[in-house]
Parts: sequence; structure tokens; C-alpha cells
Amino acid sequence: MKESKKIVFLTFHTWKTKRQGGFHKFAEYSVKLGYQTIFFTFPRSIFDTFRRSNVYNFKINKKLSKGISYEKGRLKNTTLLTLELPIPTRIIHHFPSKILNFFGKLSISSFKKYAKLNFSNTDYFVFESTSSVMLVDTIKAMFPESKIIYRPSDPLIAFKYGKRFYHYELNILKKADLVLLVNIEGYNLYAKNFSNFSAEVNYKILSNGVDLNLFRKKYSKPKALKIKNTALYVGARPIDWQVVLKSAQMAEDINFIIVCPVDTPKSLKKRVREQKNIHHIKGIERNQVPRWVTNSDIIIIPNPKNWYKTRPWGITAKYYQAMAAKKPIISYHDTLELKKFDIPVTYDIDSFVNHVRKVIDKKEIHYKIDLNEKDWSNICKNFFAEIESL
Repeated sequence: MKESKKIVFLTFHTWKTKRQGGFHKFAEYSVKLGYQTIFFTFPRSIFDTFRRSNVYNFKINKKLSKGISYEKGRLKNTTLLTLELPIPTRIIHHFPSKILNFFGKLSISSFKKYAKLNFSNTDYFVFESTSSVMLVDTIKAMFPESKIIYRPSDPLIAFKYGKRFYHYELNILKKADLVLLVNIEGYNLYAKNFSNFSAEVNYKILSNGVDLNLFRKKYSKPKALKIKNTALYVGARPIDWQVVLKSAQMAEDINFIIVCPVDTPKSLKKRVREQKNIHHIKGIERNQVPRWVTNSDIIIIPNPKNWYKTRPWGITAKYYQAMAAKKPIISYHDTLELKKFDIPVTYDIDSFVNHVRKVIDKKEIHYKIDLNEKDWSNICKNFFAEIESL
């Protein structure tokens, strides 16, 4: 492979954050292959400089605007500040799309200057399903020889906040040289909304992955898990706190360990805090996830009610992680596909608690699944085989 190969990942995430996913794995792999790799964190609103989270603040935005180099200089995380309105996701869908998209695109002219400086000689632009889809026409016009890849782990049209990008997402689906869906649920969603999807879109299905070996090792036990009967949820997506609270009240001998950066709802905050067998940890570093999963007694995934019906997630990596660790798993409001692995899928609190009680003393479970095809090393290998064949 030529040393001059260059790839740009257009992603919402920053390189150093507690919430990381597949794009981080692909970027790490591209560095190993010798690519010059750009991790383009977009969008970042100029209004975010007034926030104080570990992701949004003045110090982080200033550094990212200049670019931060990692992986011996082969990977650069950078951003372009925009005028995207920082409206909370719970109310953003009440604003007219034209207004939101107008402010989101105000920086497109400055993007051209930025792109010439940072993206020249790029071989591949890999788009995540974020508002960066608004940039595809500009990028194609500026870099006509580059290949466009769309990797919609979370299809925009599945979410209220993403529906304002309906036409932009249709546009990138049609113009991308390759669309890499993560599951059949994503295909069904697009096929339902976009006529002639199969005929007009060059797509393939490439699953998300899991670091299998990391979840098969032995680790020292985190302090929070040095108690009896631990039912662990670890993830960045919201959960049904009502289910956790009521389950904890019904099963006071079980400790519900919730590792999640999403805060409890205000209406439940006091009751959750007072419930002695609920322990909420506001997120951990991603390299610590295997240590937590492998040292829990069981894994719980208490999704918000009926989300699985509207969100095309399929079987998520959380399940594969737990399966690799041979941990009992209890799910709540999720796909019935899990039943083929004998994973209980519950839809009411009584059933959820009863299943938790049944498996809390089980040491391990051997699942009937070949997880090797889900290993990130194979997923990344297939990812680059696909884009390099374009």
C-alpha cells in the first residue's frame, strides 16, 4: 500500500472521550495500515465553548480547532467550529428544519478553506450518520477523485432529531460510492423510506464488532463490584430508570450497578439516590469496559420502552461483549432475535426481575454463536477490503 494513502472520518465524536465506537476502531486500524488519518469531529458549535462537559468546552474546542496529533503523528483529531444551534435533543424536533439547517450550513463557506488545508489528497471520506451529511456535495465538488463511504450505524431518519436531514441522507445514500449498513434492520428502514433503494444505492452489510479477546481475560475487580449479586449495565445510551428503580425495590438483595454518563430523570433523581442497592457511575474510560463486564455477576440491558421498534439497532455490541465474557444477560424491550441465543427478552418489570433472580447465581453461560465474525479485527479487515476495492 502506498504511504500517501489518506482517510478522513467525519464523526461527531472526539478521539479522547468516554463514549467511543466503531469509527475509533476503523481509525486505529487505518493508522496500523499506514494511512494518514484525520478524525474530523463535526459539528462542534461555537456555542459549545460555554459548556463544561468533558466533550464540550472552550479548552477542548480550542485544541481541536488547531488539531491534536495521536498515534505517533499518524492520526489527527480536528474540528471546525460552526453556528449549529445547541438545542437540547428533547426539544430540537420542535424547531423548523429550515432554520436549524440554515445555521448548520452557515459555516460551509469557511469549510472550503478549512478542507483545502486539511483534506487535500484524501483517498476516502467516511461519513458517520450525523449532520456532516450536509457536506457531501461540497466535498464531492472539491475532491472529485476521492471515494465517499457512508457508514450509518444510527440512520438519521430513525430519530426525531435526524428527520431534518431526510433529504440530505437520501442524497448521500445515492451519491456515496459505498454504503456500509450495520444490519438488516438498517436496510429495511431505508428500503421502506427510499424508493428503489436496492437499485440506486451501492450498499453492503458489515456488522459492528467487539474486542473478543478483551472480554475473555481476567481482570482485577473494580471497587464498585466488590459486593454481592451485581447486575451491571454499562453503556452510553439512555435506559429506563423506572425499571431499574422498581426492580431494585423488588429485589433489595441485588445490587444494580449502572455505568452510564446519562443522568437520571429529575423526577426520579431523589428516589434513585435514596435506593441503597442502586449504584450510578457516570461513565468509565472505554479501556475499562472489559474489566467491568467480566467482573459482574450478570449483565442487564433495560432499554426504554419500545425503542427497539423505532431504532434499527438490531443486536448491539453490549450483547456480544457479555456473550464473549460468558455472562448471563437479561434484556428489556429489545429484539426477539436475542431468543435464538437463549437470552431472555422481557417486556414487563415482573418478568425482568424474575429472570434476574433466576440467573444471578449462574457462574457462566456458553452461548451458541460463532463470535469470531464479530471480532473488530475481522470487521476492520473487511471494512478496508471493501473501500480499497472501490
